[in-house]
Amino acid sequence: MGVSDNGEGETMQKAITYLYPDANNAANLKMFQDRTNQIRAFYFTRESYKQVYDLDFSSNYAIYFLFDDSEDENIVYVGQSVNGIQRIEEHVRVKSFWSYAILFVTDNNSFDKLSIDYLEYEFIQKFKKSSYVLTNKDLRINKPNVSTYDVPNLETFIKQIEFLLNAEGIAFDEKVDAAEQMKYYYPPSKHNAKLFVKDGKFILSAGSEIKRPPETTKQWKDKKHFERGNSVIDGYLENEKVKIVDGKIITQVNLAFKSPSAPADLITGLSENGWKFFKGLEELRNN
Repeated sequence: MGVSDNGEGETMQKAITYLYPDANNAANLKMFQDRTNQIRAFYFTRESYKQVYDLDFSSNYAIYFLFDDSEDENIVYVGQSVNGIQRIEEHVRVKSFWSYAILFVTDNNSFDKLSIDYLEYEFIQKFKKSSYVLTNKDLRINKPNVSTYDVPNLETFIKQIEFLLNAEGIAFDEKVDAAEQMKYYYPPSKHNAKLFVKDGKFILSAGSEIKRPPETTKQWKDKKHFERGNSVIDGYLENEKVKIVDGKIITQVNLAFKSPSAPADLITGLSENGWKFFKGLEELRNN
């Protein structure tokens, strides 16, 4: 069962049906769907993708997302496929970052090439503006030219896919409800930033200042720290998640992480123990 917003500030109930094709492998393979809608989702881990071949409709035209659940940051790749699960074969060979994927089809195969082009474009734009690190090299700058008459159906598909992703804990926007009272955690006073915790995520608030790793970190035992830190910030700048304001790098959106150390590292450009870095946060872990 899921709960969603109807766009007017009110909540509405929606039901999702889950099917586990292999009861002995339930955590790694599942299908789910709002039975009032033709969008069907397949969740599978990297190790279980071959089992998806045996499931109905898995070779239909599809939009899919590759995720990694092991890194501090939320990493995603958005793709499309004219033959469903078969496209994942290549990603198993050449993309090492992902640990699980969610693939979406329609029961009646009503997607066509233009529609999945449109869906891919729209979801790339959504993830660009989210706290996820988007790994697509082609960011689909040009919006596909679809018929005006097709747009309403495609937008309905997008909303349904968003709902099903959200049911799996994947949200595009880490906004805080205006009525919600959040507790903020602050770094040492020389840093201009703040953090809050929501739904198990450590969220660096929009308006926080972050820093590139200093040159001295090139000499660290962790030789990749300098390159990795700069790469992350370059990606944020490219996707407009941060902007240069008066010579400082300022976050424009809330950025979510799986541990507090990743945002702490961003704030200083160094390597920090996030639990100790943010004042009062360690008390949360000890409670």
